[in-house]
Amino acid sequence: MSDRKKIKVAVRDTENILFDGEVDRISSFNEVGRFDVYPMHANFISIIQKELSLYQQREIVKELKFEQAVMKVKQDSVTIFLGIEALHLTDDPPSSTAPVGAKK
Repeated sequence: MSDRKKIKVAVRDTENILFDGEVDRISSFNEVGRFDVYPMHANFISIIQKELSLYQQREIVKELKFEQAVMKVKQDSVTIFLGIEALHLTDDPPSSTAPVGAKK
């Protein structure tokens, strides 16, 4: 049925676009558990975990496994950013900058 609404999805990592297309359902996990995103879903941002499955007509068209990612859902458009664990701050701040409120 071509008259059904679709979700525009872009999945990216730190260097590449892994998926760019339309699907009718997205399934993943967050801290609460498994969840699905369908067309006309409420807008939200979430840290997702474990895996991401993209469905078209009840068939998986793309499945990715990962540690964690960020999912942004807004008006039937979903962007997923993988590889966020590689973008962490180091534990040792540069010696030229002291933390806010630090005493000298």
